Amino acid sequence: MSSDVAERDGGDALKAAHPAASGAVEAVRRQRSTQAERSAETRTKLISATIDSLHAVGYSLTTVSIVAERAGVSRGALTHQFPSKIDLMLAVVQFVYESDAAQYRMLLGSKSPRDAIASIPQAMWEVLSRPSAIAVIEIMLASRADATLTNQLKMMQSEIDVDAGRDMARLFKLAGMEDRTDGPAIHRLFVSAVRGLAIENLSMGERGNVGASIKVLTEIMALLYPQLKS
Repeated sequence: MSSDVAERDGGDALKAAHPAASGAVEAVRRQRSTQAERSAETRTKLISATIDSLHAVGYSLTTVSIVAERAGVSRGALTHQFPSKIDLMLAVVQFVYESDAAQYRMLLGSKSPRDAIASIPQAMWEVLSRPSAIAVIEIMLASRADATLTNQLKMMQSEIDVDAGRDMARLFKLAGMEDRTDGPAIHRLFVSAVRGLAIENLSMGERGNVGASIKVLTEIMALLYPQLKS
C-alpha cells in the first residue's frame, strides 16, 4: 500500500472514530496541497525568468542570482528547487521541449496529415524563433565549455530525438506515407537551418528575408517527398 493511500485510509479511520479530529486531518491535507502548488509556481517562475534572461543577455550573464531576482524569489528558494545552475538549465530544456511539442500540435493539428508534413518548415520557424527556443540554443552553445552539462544534455537530447522521431513516424503513417530512410537526417538538417535563421534574425535583425528562406525549405520538402503533391 502506498504512503498516500495509507495516509488517506488512516485519516478516514480517524475521522470515523474521532469526528473532532477530522478538521485537523483536512487541514494537513490542504496545507500539503498548498505547499505543492507553491513549489510548482516557484519552479514555473524560475524557469520563465531563466528563459527571459538567456534570451536577453545570454548564458554567461544568466547567473542564479540574476534569475532569482527576475523571478522575485530568494536565492535560497531557487537552490531548493534547483541545487545547481546545470539543474536549472536542464529543467529549462525539458520545459521548452514540452512547450514546443504542444505548439507543434496546435500549428499542425488542424491540417490534414499531408498538409501538416508540407508545412513543417513554417511550423519550425514559428516554434524555433521564439525566445524559449533561443534560450535552448544558448544552453547548447554553453555546453561546449562544461563537460557535465554536455553529457547530461546529450542524454536528454537523445530522449527528445526519440520522442520527435516517434511523432514524425505517426504523422507519416496518418498521411499514408513512408518516411525516407534518411528521414532523421532530413529533420535534423531542417531544424539546424531554422535555428540558424533564428540566430541570424536575433543578432542581425531583419537583415534577410526569413520568409523567402522558409519558402525555399518548404520547396525542398516537396522535392524530397513528391507524394505530398498526389
